[in-house]
Order: sequence, then structure tokens, then C-alpha cells
Amino acid sequence: MSIEHAKCLGVVDGAMFILEGGQTVTLAGVRAPRMGLPGGSAMRTILQRHVQDREITYEQIGVDRSGFPSVSASANNQDLGAIMKQALIDYGYVD
Repeated sequence: MSIEHAKCLGVVDGAMFILEGGQTVTLAGVRAPRMGLPGGSAMRTILQRHVQDREITYEQIGVDRSGFPSVSASANNQDLGAIMKQALIDYGYVD
């Protein structure tokens, strides 16, 4: 797979966001609570702070269980998966 770049247009939850062109992707290996569940809103806000209206560098590495592209991604040279995994630990959602 190849490395691509696109602007983030919106955030669905703490692991899923929408890129230019309407493509919805998920961060590989990030199991954030969905919206409506405890922690869902907080995780969405954290991801939003890092990606909203920013250029995202990403590479598709698979497909999630819902059929969305699963990506390794960064914004401002920061690994988004690592950021969100640490946020989940900090907020007590994973060990």
C-alpha cells in the first residue's frame, strides 16, 4: 500500500475520521469507545484536537471489522495511533 495525504474534514469517534473526498477511515489498533458510550465523547474530542482541518499522512494497512479502511496515520509528525492509545490508558479505558 502507498502513503497518502489528505485533509481531515471531521471526526466520528476516538478512532474514526473522515478525509477529503468523503473517505472514512479508522486508526489501526485503536479500540476507542463509540459515541454514546462512557468515554466516547472524550476520546472523540482528543482525536479531533489532533486531526480536525489538518493534513493527515496515512497508509492503509487493512480493513476493520465494519469494512472501513484501517490506517496507520500521523498529523504534524505525530503518530495518531500512539496518541489515542495513550489517551485511552490515561483515561482508564484500557490497561
